[in-house]
Amino acid sequence: MSGRRLGAVERLEALYEALASIRGSKREELTPSLSFSAGTVYPDVLKVAVKHGVSDTELLEGLAELGALEKVYYDSLVACPKCGSTRLLSRFRCPHCGGSNLRKIAVVAHLACGGINTVEEESGSPRCTKCGKPLREVSVIGRLYQCLGCGARFETPLPAYSCTDCNHAFDYRGARYVSVYKYRVRRENLDSVAKKLLMELAKEVGSAEGFKAETAVQAKGRSGYYHPVDLAFSSGGETIQVDIVAESPRAMSETLASIAKTPDLQSKHFVLVPKSLESSLQNLASGNMLTYSDAHDLSEKIKQVFREVKEKEKG
Repeated sequence: MSGRRLGAVERLEALYEALASIRGSKREELTPSLSFSAGTVYPDVLKVAVKHGVSDTELLEGLAELGALEKVYYDSLVACPKCGSTRLLSRFRCPHCGGSNLRKIAVVAHLACGGINTVEEESGSPRCTKCGKPLREVSVIGRLYQCLGCGARFETPLPAYSCTDCNHAFDYRGARYVSVYKYRVRRENLDSVAKKLLMELAKEVGSAEGFKAETAVQAKGRSGYYHPVDLAFSSGGETIQVDIVAESPRAMSETLASIAKTPDLQSKHFVLVPKSLESSLQNLASGNMLTYSDAHDLSEKIKQVFREVKEKEKG
């Protein structure tokens, strides 16, 4: 499956959605589905790939680079050297004249008389050339191919192919031989990769809105105590500090720890929290907490924060 080139924000959103899909599947390995109609596809991320118009393989390669997956050899396929498609029709050719009009024949010994005969495998009721009787009880000595174009007989024909996508014809010498991979899920890394993707996404959105981002900030509070903050965005004289909580078993404790910093921080402070925690946090009065349902929603929430800040500056 081929795909279009994504912008930085959409690519990060697609990677995060693919990661969430893999996490939800509970699978330990992502194996490809091989078919003539669809080619090589990975069902676990196909829906996300189609939604964003990107290759499913590109998503998996991106997650492998980030350490969420481990790429492992699975199989090898013949591919068209012109367009790369694996949707091929295969045929045999004569090694002498290149013709494709071949017949498969068997060399047999007639057990009744010992006569040696060559018989087309699709023939109906052949008779022995020595005794003339039907070849019912025989011993197969070997199998050959015969070219009806030039008459040559041979044991091994040349494999050849034609691509159903671009109609390119080629033989084994010009064929591409491509490796297909499966991906092992590295569950111990999923939480950290999810957090990294969301932070990179926030940085990209901030940059597009004219804000400069700094990561892993130690922000000095009114008490003199320094608080670790995921991101600090600055534009002119305005600073916005952001903590991002990714979906994980520790999400609730991270959310509470992040919200607790707000009263002591001197700049505007926002905490982005998975929407799955919303019902558990509904009694917690915090105007700086924003919930997000997916990566795109997170982008929109951050974008809205930046635009509100810029509107106040203009006012």
